[in-house]
Amino acid sequence: MTADPATRRAPAARPAAWCGAAPVALAWALAPAGVADDAPPADKAFETDVRPFLNRYCVRCHKAEKLTSGVRVDHLTAALDEPHIRLWEHVHKQIADGAMPPEDATQPGDAERKRVVAWIEKSLAAARLRPTPKNGLTRRLTAAQYRNTLRELLLLDEEVADTLPPDAVSKDGFVNNTETLQLSPLLLEAYFETAERALDRVIVDPAAKPTVQNFRVDLGRGINPNPIRDNLILGADSLLLANADWMVTELKPAKPFDYTPFAMRTKYRFIEGYQGNDTVRGWRDYDSIYHAVFACMRGTRGYPKGRAYDPVPQGLLLRPAIPSSEIFGMESTYGPRANFRVALRELPDHGRFRVTVTAAKYDDGLLLDPGAPALPADARGVVAGRDAKDVTIPTAGVYQVDVHATEGKKVPDLALTLGDREFTGTLRQPAFLALRLPGGPLTVAAKLSGGGRAERIVFTPLPDSHDTAKRFAVFEKRAPRVGVHLGFRRDCGSTLAPVGAPQTVSDTKLTRFVFEGAIRNYPSPDVEPDNVNYLAGVREIGVRSEYTDGRDMPRLLVKSVEFEGPLHDSWPPREHRAVFTDADGRKAVRDFAARAYRRPVTAREEATLVGVFEKSLAAGRGVRDSVKDALVVALTSPQFLFLVETSATPAPEPLDDHELASKLSYFLWNGPPDAATLKLAAAGALRGKLDAEVTRMVADPRFAHFATEYAAQWLALDKFAVLEPDRARFPRLTRDTRAQLRLEPVRFVEHLMRNNLPVRDLIASDYVLVNEVTAGYYDLGNRTESGFEFVPVRPDRRDLGGVLTQAAVLAGLSDGREPNPVKRGAWLARRIVAEPPDDPPPNVPALQEETKTLSLRERLEKHRSQPGCANCHAKIDPWGVPFEEYDAGGRLRAKAPDARSTLPDKTAVAGFADLRRYLAADRIDQVAFSALKHLATYAAGRTLSYSELDYLRREGLKLKPTGYRMQDMIRLVVTSKVFLEK
Repeated sequence: MTADPATRRAPAARPAAWCGAAPVALAWALAPAGVADDAPPADKAFETDVRPFLNRYCVRCHKAEKLTSGVRVDHLTAALDEPHIRLWEHVHKQIADGAMPPEDATQPGDAERKRVVAWIEKSLAAARLRPTPKNGLTRRLTAAQYRNTLRELLLLDEEVADTLPPDAVSKDGFVNNTETLQLSPLLLEAYFETAERALDRVIVDPAAKPTVQNFRVDLGRGINPNPIRDNLILGADSLLLANADWMVTELKPAKPFDYTPFAMRTKYRFIEGYQGNDTVRGWRDYDSIYHAVFACMRGTRGYPKGRAYDPVPQGLLLRPAIPSSEIFGMESTYGPRANFRVALRELPDHGRFRVTVTAAKYDDGLLLDPGAPALPADARGVVAGRDAKDVTIPTAGVYQVDVHATEGKKVPDLALTLGDREFTGTLRQPAFLALRLPGGPLTVAAKLSGGGRAERIVFTPLPDSHDTAKRFAVFEKRAPRVGVHLGFRRDCGSTLAPVGAPQTVSDTKLTRFVFEGAIRNYPSPDVEPDNVNYLAGVREIGVRSEYTDGRDMPRLLVKSVEFEGPLHDSWPPREHRAVFTDADGRKAVRDFAARAYRRPVTAREEATLVGVFEKSLAAGRGVRDSVKDALVVALTSPQFLFLVETSATPAPEPLDDHELASKLSYFLWNGPPDAATLKLAAAGALRGKLDAEVTRMVADPRFAHFATEYAAQWLALDKFAVLEPDRARFPRLTRDTRAQLRLEPVRFVEHLMRNNLPVRDLIASDYVLVNEVTAGYYDLGNRTESGFEFVPVRPDRRDLGGVLTQAAVLAGLSDGREPNPVKRGAWLARRIVAEPPDDPPPNVPALQEETKTLSLRERLEKHRSQPGCANCHAKIDPWGVPFEEYDAGGRLRAKAPDARSTLPDKTAVAGFADLRRYLAADRIDQVAFSALKHLATYAAGRTLSYSELDYLRREGLKLKPTGYRMQDMIRLVVTSKVFLEK
């Protein structure tokens, strides 16, 4: 199929230069690829033997008016059409086994039964060989594919497609199915707006000088020689650093082009502000950059161990930012503790930006836990008296520091200075700190709150075998992770989003850590210009020592925070140059179209686009605007928005090389093919290099785009995303923990595929893929030091390993309070063993509330006893009962319930471990087929036919000798007729 953009009509509001060339017609986009003849073929044996058999023995109980067990057969024909083949298989099994008609009904004779069974077997065999009518395929890009394509085509990191609606989910569970990817007028208009907005971002005036904002905030006690004298206020619970402890400097970065340095506004007049928590009204004039930029701590007050932050001469010390106060059983909108941010009134409206944090790992000490004993005074210890300022440490090593102080009315806070290092915390007991000290003289100073005094400070060396020394050895090897967040201030908190991934700070020497992003991708206050409220429209750059699992961590030392944006390495920027590949606008349009269409453009397509350019040029719009008009047409054309496979006949035909290149990349990268794949396609060599291309593409970082979409859809992780757990029952299932748990199945599937591991690991791996957050949720303690990176860990526990034990799956198949064996069983039947139950019949009544007091087995039995439910639940419940060993939070119950079950094939399992062994051993062929079926369905972008599924089942067995390895499954799919034919 082909479509000419010249025949499409744009909305009337579009520029006249291309109103006659709008690119997409709904009728074209929504037309079926081919029309099949629905009339059933004549079949004498069916009319003489099979139909009378069904009418005589089956229809009485299985017809439209009476669906016993939800089964209907009065509509079956000799055609064995796709929707009814599975039903025919069921009918065949029931008749061949003598299960139907039931014993109390009239029975057919043996010859009569054999004739019907033979006809069904012969017809099913013919159905397996029946080619799938294809006649090409027209499939719209999903929202995720569209975003990835636009980003790579325009080199645009900024999110401009955020107005696109989400895609519908097909019955197979995927959003890339051609049957559900409809194109509405509203979506079409969104495409036009997105194309215009995207091109406005990348096309610039090369003769105009860009404006660049660059400033740095330096931190450190007493660093500012001329601090502002005003008592700065930034609203309730904004803990501003002392004015002398930070300093703002506007910079002029060296650039190879002329630009205008952005100077932040300093003069303001506001009519409303704050004094403490009180609103103050009345005009006030301000004239200082320190009323435009603030350095503050925001977040819930209090910290469980030590002070959340401390200004020291070297910079600002931060403890890990505990992500939510719900960990401690309370609510707050003010964000995490140790939550430092630079608040400011002005940042660029759009474009890329860079935040550079100069930071180091602090040479820290371990604050001792409440109840830790002071060490007895002996000859080994070094004592500093009340007035001592210096002591001599005899040998280098790990020491415990005990501070004996005079008692006061309140528990005092202690600030202890040892040399050039500072330690703060509440002195609940003399045993205060463990740290490593060099030998030689050491300056000591102690300051207690509330007027208390340190009478005696004892430094006691610890042998390596001492428990505290062991804890400190683990502590000092840990490294903080610096994270940057961007967003805006709210009256009752902040709205921030992370800029890239946190970075590990492992060196005690100051190091520059760079974070980059596109500013429009982050929350913005979007207030009206010249708002006269002192607190309106404040942006924030957050810098944190990221929290993972709560283990003791050395503090993060932040020396400075620098911002630059819009970020340009050259002018005009690279995205502009990628569009204007030549001074001749016509060539620029042709080059762009070839990249947008992911293949060479035809003469007709080129004439259409160049015609739009020339018409705009003739109207006086200039070269840049005329090129933009033509590119909007290209970006809203079916050639860009759709994956189009042209076909001459309804018979299967091989994909051409460019069609194959796009199909392969949108499968494995969820985005467009790169230059290497297109080069192979242009040379006609791609089909012969598919194995090597799969290897290359799976190893590429873009494969993560596939894993993120595919794994989440295959495993139905959307259920976990919308889960609202009972916080009283599951206090550890916090928002931030849930975000990491949801990534676990995605990263796990990606790990299996990248490393070509066997499908058995999907069910029963002897390892888990965890980061520090998820490891903590599974009580794996200090088994990893990976931060937020997922790494393999051997848990040595029977309840962990494989997707069946992952909290995102198990908790998602619950109501947040109680586990749901029916949901879990249906999920396993559909997603893991590809034996989906039939859809439930309509109007099945819900269980009455009084059944909540019954046991699980009693409740399931009561539900199954309702009309129309038994047959379906016989395929679901037995799979779900063994999962009762896990609670609604996805963790193993402390008290094991009765989880025995008899599976649909009559296999008895004693519980979850037995079920997992059964799937990983006895049913591994079916598990492998399910994985292959879902992979092929996603790759093809459509529901597979009966013959295609049968082909996959047979071909998949060839992978059994090597363990059904996951990357090998990808290769089988892309080299199959399911993928290569159209």
